[in-house]
Amino acid sequence: MSHVVIIWFVLGWFLSFLVLGQAVASCLLGAGIVGIVLWTEGFRALSGIVGQDVFYTASTYSLSIIPLYLLMAQMLVRGGVILDLFRVGHRLVGYRRYPLGVATLITGGMLGAVSGSASASSAALSSLAGPELERVGYTRTFSISLAAVSGSLSAIIPPSIVFIIYGSLTLVPIGHMFIGALGPALVCILVYMLCLRLFAKVQPGAVDGAKAAGDTTDDRITLRTLTAVGFVVFLMVMVFGTIYGGVDTVGEAGALGAFLSVVGMFAMRRVTVKDFGQALAESVKVTAMLMMLVIGAQIFARFLSFSRVPRMLLEIAEPLMDQPSVLIALLLLVVFVAGMFLESAAVIVLMVPILMPIIDAAQIDTLWFGVMAMLMISVGLLTPPVGLAVYAAAAAEKVSVGPVFRSAFPFALFAAVICGLVMIFVPGIVTWLPSLM
Repeated sequence: MSHVVIIWFVLGWFLSFLVLGQAVASCLLGAGIVGIVLWTEGFRALSGIVGQDVFYTASTYSLSIIPLYLLMAQMLVRGGVILDLFRVGHRLVGYRRYPLGVATLITGGMLGAVSGSASASSAALSSLAGPELERVGYTRTFSISLAAVSGSLSAIIPPSIVFIIYGSLTLVPIGHMFIGALGPALVCILVYMLCLRLFAKVQPGAVDGAKAAGDTTDDRITLRTLTAVGFVVFLMVMVFGTIYGGVDTVGEAGALGAFLSVVGMFAMRRVTVKDFGQALAESVKVTAMLMMLVIGAQIFARFLSFSRVPRMLLEIAEPLMDQPSVLIALLLLVVFVAGMFLESAAVIVLMVPILMPIIDAAQIDTLWFGVMAMLMISVGLLTPPVGLAVYAAAAAEKVSVGPVFRSAFPFALFAAVICGLVMIFVPGIVTWLPSLM
């Protein structure tokens, strides 16, 4: 079998099983093993390659950080902090349409800083903020789409899990990734605020003028609520402040955050021992899933190194090396399209081995490109056919995803264009803060 036929066969294998609904990790692992066997014409190579790659990947120190941040997020979610964040924001702005929408976006940003899961954030905000947004005049569909937009911020606001995966694959310092993403995340939130102001006026079906605002929700701010919100702010300062100040590494900051979240939730009597056990179990499940995904991607990347596919792509992209702006736009378009079909972590583990040779040859800053890629992935969470943030928000309120996609897509388009141009023409928005660390 010729090498060209093997490459197309492995690609067909991967896409076929992906369309049939197999897990991305299984598709990558299976395609990688089949490709190595066909390329080396036997199973002998597997014993010296697969075992070493699995051990090396599983023992990577940077990946051991993931369960720490997952445990921190799980404890805060089970402690009901999400409701308190929205309740305080809701009370501060009152029952005014646009300010309540802005409060939802800011709540989504704060939730992303302690959650790291766009799907969980979108579903929670859809259930909590959706009904309140309807009461102030937004339609049901637009309210749910705004919840999905707010939840998608978890992909760009650290400590996003995909930042950790990207850093472990590219050897970019994860702490620098976290700090470098703060500026673009703020720009993204501002763009969404602008879109909210604009679309509420011009987008058909965004506002129901027949609805009148009425203060019917229980938004009383108690000492318990203020304590929870103050604890979240304190936790964010301890995690990011110690990273930026050079006091802790990312792993140490994650351990500190996990410890403080456990102690804090128990001290405030917001969780039980059963909740703590469930948080541990859920953290282990998600960590195992991500580890399998990274291991599968490592085996697939080994096949790619045999087949020299990245080298072929580099030769194809060589005429664009003198036009870095065009090359960057094409690479980000590839990431954006992949994000429309795959989960964010899957996009990173699949795209990095293929695109890194081109990025290195073009001398593109891997830190800057990584943050740009995360922005494209966060936008992909709002676009069909597999916008996970939209599906999670729609499922939480049991509505059809089609209208929600139509309302959320303009937000994604504006964010991709405006934030992308800002980061391209002002790269210091990503690199300045990390340079001071």
